[in-house]
Amino acid sequence: SSTPTYNYLPPQHLIYPSISACTIHTPHHIMTHTTTRQGDGTILLTPTNSSLQSATVIICHGLGDTSEGFYDVAQRLSSKLPHAKFVLPTAPTQKVTMNMGMAMPSWYDIVGLDKRSNEFCKGIEESRSRLHRLVQTEVDAGVSHDRIALAGFSQGGALSLYAGMQLPKPPAGIVVMSGYLPHESGFKITAGSEGTPVWHGHGEV
Repeated sequence: SSTPTYNYLPPQHLIYPSISACTIHTPHHIMTHTTTRQGDGTILLTPTNSSLQSATVIICHGLGDTSEGFYDVAQRLSSKLPHAKFVLPTAPTQKVTMNMGMAMPSWYDIVGLDKRSNEFCKGIEESRSRLHRLVQTEVDAGVSHDRIALAGFSQGGALSLYAGMQLPKPPAGIVVMSGYLPHESGFKITAGSEGTPVWHGHGEV
């Protein structure tokens, strides 16, 4: 099969508000978001003034990490994006073959680093469904698909790409930091999502 192609755009183009909303100025000393920690490890940073929310960013951590690993990043971003809600899920704890079978937070099993091993990603469909449910929760709350962005680091970036391009409707965009496309044989871009903006980078910015 041919390798999928994506439109690459800088991340600032993904979920910034309309020009009129850009007139909002938030003093540094005012708390723009409220933090909620859920029992499954998910962290939510919700605009303190809920009427301001017009976008959502879902950030997935890397292998062996938790949502706490990106909490500081989400805090920094939230100060610049007072209209956006940030959702930081934590992966389930499961054994990872490549790491000598040790149990750790992982979105799916990793057997090896070669292309053939990349086809064996036990648990990836469950994680994809979980991200889709998180997106649907935001849609049900009134945020449209094209105002929801998915982002992630390493394994979390891989999952964001895999799940984001297979959403029922295209998201605002996808940010993949040091990630890759997992389980290529099971990857099929949803019709109409071919133009989804994707920022895919490695190394330092």
